[in-house]
Formats: sequence, structure tokens, C-alpha cells
Amino acid sequence: MADETFKNPNRRAFARTVMRQPATLRYGDTSVPVQTLDVSQGGMCLMAGRPIGPGTRGTVALTVPLSDGPAPVSASLKVVYSSYLSAGQFKIGTVFTELGDDAAGVLARYAAPPP
Repeated sequence: MADETFKNPNRRAFARTVMRQPATLRYGDTSVPVQTLDVSQGGMCLMAGRPIGPGTRGTVALTVPLSDGPAPVSASLKVVYSSYLSAGQFKIGTVFTELGDDAAGVLARYAAPPP
């Protein structure tokens, strides 16, 4: 057993990049202001003022700061976890369910190391 390679089932498929931007999460008839914490090609982590249940599907909209100017991004996502941090602060983990080529390009440019 000592020779077996440990495989972490929670290992992320993509590297995350810190991004602190205001955003809006919409699901059903609800619109919630959120703050982004980090982003990857596979999803993003958000901070919200209330819990959002795992399995909830919605759309996030934000403006990504790029060196040549801000770029709007919208993506469909699904909540995979919602963790209580403190009063009025919940960490919301998401995966993208639909990320268009333009949005994926903007996020890739944001995450790319500076030249």
C-alpha cells in the first residue's frame, strides 16, 4: 500500500488565478451581487452575502480588467459548494457549464503571465 500513488479526488483540473472583481450572479428570478475570488478555465470561486445551494444553475456576468481595457464576460455555471465563512459571507464554488469562445479567450488572457 505504501507504494501506491495517492490520487486526490478533489484535485483541480485547472490552475486558478486570483481575480477580485464585482460580478452579478443570476439564477431563476434572483440576481445576487457577488465578488470573484479566483477563476480558471473550468470555473470560478465567488463570495456572496447568502448561501447558494449546490446544484443551482445560473449565469455570472462581470468585467475582466485586461491591459488593453476592460472586457465583459458572461458564462453559465453550476454551484458545486457553498461554505459559510462568517456572518454575511459565503464562499461559492462553481464550474462552468457553458463558456463561449470569446469569454474563454478573455479569461485565458487574464490568467496569462505578463510578457
